[in-house]
Amino acid sequence: MIFGFHWALILVGVLSIFFIGDAVVSAIGPKPMRESFVKWGFPGWWHLVNAAVCLAVGLLLLVPTLRPFGLLLGALECLAIFATLIRAREPGHLPPSVFLLGLICVAYWGLYGFALPSVAAI
Repeated sequence: MIFGFHWALILVGVLSIFFIGDAVVSAIGPKPMRESFVKWGFPGWWHLVNAAVCLAVGLLLLVPTLRPFGLLLGALECLAIFATLIRAREPGHLPPSVFLLGLICVAYWGLYGFALPSVAAI
């Protein structure tokens, strides 16, 4: 416990802020981001889908009963990033996503142990 809070709750708060911030940036859709999505074979408006998913993850993390599903959706997004970058043969961009997935896994483990989301939410 740090200042009366469980460390995993602090980590979840940081992850929530990250995902909501990423949603805002993705919704704005800077030109390099849009160009990267198109280069990887996604439609030009894909940054909006990414924004919606990131916003959903960030908001799910804020609701205690939905938090395990937010962590799971965040992990699935990381796996989609891995698949995209590996398919595009750009492994140099993988480390930040690997780090993010690691933080998500540590947060889930800190809150729920190894319980599945349906059991963890109860």
